[in-house]
Amino acid sequence: MNHRLVVQYDGAGFEGFASQVHGRTVQDELEKALAVLYKRPVKVLGTSRTDSGVHAIAQVVSYQAKPIIPFNKLPLALNSLLPESVRVFKAEKAPDKFVPRFAAKSKTYEYLIFNGQPIPPAVRRFAWQVKPKLDLKAMRRGGAQLLGRHDFSAFRNAGGEKRNAVRDLRGVWVRRKKIRLWDGFAVEVISLKFQANGFLYRMVRNLVGTLVDIGTGKLETKVLPVLLKKKDRRPAGRTAPPQGLCLIKVVN
Repeated sequence: MNHRLVVQYDGAGFEGFASQVHGRTVQDELEKALAVLYKRPVKVLGTSRTDSGVHAIAQVVSYQAKPIIPFNKLPLALNSLLPESVRVFKAEKAPDKFVPRFAAKSKTYEYLIFNGQPIPPAVRRFAWQVKPKLDLKAMRRGGAQLLGRHDFSAFRNAGGEKRNAVRDLRGVWVRRKKIRLWDGFAVEVISLKFQANGFLYRMVRNLVGTLVDIGTGKLETKVLPVLLKKKDRRPAGRTAPPQGLCLIKVVN
């Protein structure tokens, strides 16, 4: 039977979601827990590979196995075998041919920036500190230039799959919001959300870095159509660090 899980994880301490030759990954931890539960090797398929240090609250995975435990009790059983930084929040039967990566109609990522100094220690694990004041209006104008179906080769890092770089970027939102951690302690951050039918290797982090360079005045918004046309990564903005990024929604 094909199983579908919704998984959350703190990406710090992991070399991304997908198994690699070297380094600890979220997929490795899931497969180890499943092997103990089912007493045999179990292969996991994920929706998104997520880079080293990137978080997720909506990673969708699937695996094939003979049912041995009710679906409503499966998260509890797996969580007892997983490290505390990885948790299964939902389990259900999936169609036989369900493959998370190909079934995803859209993915949404959110990136958090702490704009100013000093950054509260409790926030630095999940946000990028950018000290110069950011021009959010300029960043929104830049985001609007990126919307639509384009070849995003200019925002793909080397090392990704050499496949078609055309993606449909359906939404870019830039806004301020407050995160309340404890009573009387709230932190204002800048949220950048990106929704698309799919993303290239480090595409979101490269988009964030470019929009930040626009927000600080290092780049102008008019350069974005040129970057998309030239398909050259080198003139684009920097790559934002991983800790501010989180996969927040997957639509199957």
